[in-house]
Amino acid sequence: MPFDGDRAPTNMQITSAVIAYCFCSGGMLIINKLAVHHIPLPALLTVCQFASASVVVFGCKLLGILEMDNFEWARAKYFLIYVAFFTIGTYTNMKVLSLANVETVIVFRSCTPLAVSIFDYLCYQRAMPNLRSCVSLLLISAGAVGYIITDREFQVNGFAAYFWVSIWWVVLVFQLTYGKFLVGGLQHVSLWTPVLYTNTFSVIPALAIALLAGEVSDYRLAAVSLDSRAIGWLLLSCAIGIGISWAGFWCQSVVTATTYSVVGVMNKMLTVTVNVLIWDKHASAYGIGCLCFCLVGGSLYQQSPLREDAKPSESLDSEETALKPLSDDCEKFSDDDLPRLSTTKM
Repeated sequence: MPFDGDRAPTNMQITSAVIAYCFCSGGMLIINKLAVHHIPLPALLTVCQFASASVVVFGCKLLGILEMDNFEWARAKYFLIYVAFFTIGTYTNMKVLSLANVETVIVFRSCTPLAVSIFDYLCYQRAMPNLRSCVSLLLISAGAVGYIITDREFQVNGFAAYFWVSIWWVVLVFQLTYGKFLVGGLQHVSLWTPVLYTNTFSVIPALAIALLAGEVSDYRLAAVSLDSRAIGWLLLSCAIGIGISWAGFWCQSVVTATTYSVVGVMNKMLTVTVNVLIWDKHASAYGIGCLCFCLVGGSLYQQSPLREDAKPSESLDSEETALKPLSDDCEKFSDDDLPRLSTTKM
């Protein structure tokens, strides 16, 4: 059954999508940390995750298990933009996890809703957050600032300790905003289409990063011990990588970009709990308290509705529509006919 990005999702669909995404996201953060611990080659791990996802998903398409669109330029050019940032974001995320504690990633992640809410307004004609949601986002940011001040990496190395995580944060804001366009502005047979496109197109860029980082040099490879435990975490990270790729696009398709980013913050509580139990490099009690403060703020957030001037009118031909799905025959469209992120220039 074709995926319909225009039909309003039911509460059950929203709840199911959020739960699936939270489960995969929380698990991925911990499993990636363990995988990098046993195989300290983050870029090559990323290549394995992308390649395995592409092979498995496309293999299921050939076997008739999954339905998805074929590769076509009219669709691919939008995904190539996303993939460039998707690859950088995945690598920098794993780089951060190899240098800092998990809470550092979580706190920076908690600051993304503030930025994404602005792009929701500019790109998708959503209303700005109401008073309750503004308070929610400010509480999230306040908790993040409180954590950063007490974080030991920050105290020892200053802002230099946050170089990689800052790059990851900027890339993530773009991903959260543009990802909504990919599932809402382009018509797909199923959500497995963006999963196939993003993972397939990401293999070569990720491999290039591995080469530039020197991860394929003899001495780096010789230092890696591929015992059964390391291989196990690698395979598990590849498996959950497929899950989070699909669950992420599913969740993005049923909620706003800002809500999606808030959900990503809220699901980290499980990650924090597990991290405190298994890692000695976790935050102090005060730092955990600041993180909890962030999550309390996130629980107060309410999704912004469409602006009054953006609500559908009786005429479906209105030029004010922000996103229009592609026709089933994408190749018949010229570049001028393809969907736009918004009528407002950014």
